[in-house]
Amino acid sequence: MGQRSERTLLRNARVLTCTGDPHEAPFDGEVLVEGDRIAAVGAGSLGVDEAGARVVDLRGATVLPALADCHVHTSWPLDFVFDHGAEAAAPPAEHALDLAAVARTFLESGYTLVVGAGVLQPDDDLLLQRFVDGGLLPGPRIVPSGLMVADARGLGADGGLMEVASDAAGLREIVARQCDAGVKALKLFISGDGVVPEHPSEDVYMDDAMLSAAVEEADRHGAFITVHARSAPSVAMAARTGVRLIHHACFLDDDAVAALEARGPDVWVCPGLHYLWAMVSGHAEPWGITREQVEASGYPHELEAQVEGLGRLRQAGVPIVAGGDFGHQWTRHGTYAAELERYVELVGMSPTEAIHTATRNVGPLVGLDWGQMRPGALADLLVVDGEPAKDVSVLRDPDRRVAVVKDGAFAHVHPARFP
Repeated sequence: MGQRSERTLLRNARVLTCTGDPHEAPFDGEVLVEGDRIAAVGAGSLGVDEAGARVVDLRGATVLPALADCHVHTSWPLDFVFDHGAEAAAPPAEHALDLAAVARTFLESGYTLVVGAGVLQPDDDLLLQRFVDGGLLPGPRIVPSGLMVADARGLGADGGLMEVASDAAGLREIVARQCDAGVKALKLFISGDGVVPEHPSEDVYMDDAMLSAAVEEADRHGAFITVHARSAPSVAMAARTGVRLIHHACFLDDDAVAALEARGPDVWVCPGLHYLWAMVSGHAEPWGITREQVEASGYPHELEAQVEGLGRLRQAGVPIVAGGDFGHQWTRHGTYAAELERYVELVGMSPTEAIHTATRNVGPLVGLDWGQMRPGALADLLVVDGEPAKDVSVLRDPDRRVAVVKDGAFAHVHPARFP
């Protein structure tokens, strides 16, 4: 959505390129966009003939790559609490409007790319992708997911909200069918989750043969496998069988870290740290998640383990990408950048390093030239008041979001700034 001149010059900007240095500071400069790509970035003036370009004065605001969230449930509406079954059974017309509202919220929050992590109605991501890509709805680029897939012996095995596989052949069939429908990121549950006491986070489901079959089938269709893996053995299994994106990875041991290291830059971890922090910090209590439930889930210990584990992953050079279960009322839609704040506050990342988890780290994951301010990259940009390289929380403040550019077009502008 939005209108695009063939050439747009962003002048009087503070530019944060996200091209490498985790301690990069922004510089005063200009950005030239041609079509859907960045044509030039430089300090001072680029010397562009302004007669042949649309000139936009950013008045000292910071421009950086737009952001991505790699663990997205588009099925969770803006007023979602914790009733997954109700959303799975929601009337299709009402549910479709909820999907549209979620897509618009991501875009207006500065997020122009999301990776699906499982839906509650089978075509949710696919429908959104079709309407957004067709210019009929405002929203981000979507790497679509389908229904999540459970092991017959584990969490989700009742089949109420997930597809269920009991062996490699059955899992391969599910992967092939979802890929044929257009799914590109297939989510498998290979561990438990302490919030469901009978399926603790330390559980391990599926096996090497099942995961290897799923990865092979997804590769054949140009898709990839993502997993819910909280336990160390499940993380190690995911890494050694070729899974591309591992969600949570809360518990790590030497075997898990070694398996991740062995994959080099070919595997990514998406922690969902803010969700754990919010639960442990009591933010879910007003919606009926009691302190006793949180303690029984083991989440306090899990949060400590995840923070320690993220330190190990950083030392090992395992790429980390931001995202994590936003949409509950204690992790509301529109607050997605809170994940980056937790990386700074709890893990010790610099603000710029935290921003990299939502920008430059994501492009290779999804196979796009995306997430960096450099010539040739896709022109998905975020303009904010303030300096996120000093205070990453400015990315979460809607009053500071001046504009969002997607595919070189202004997709959202702050109405008070550009009436």
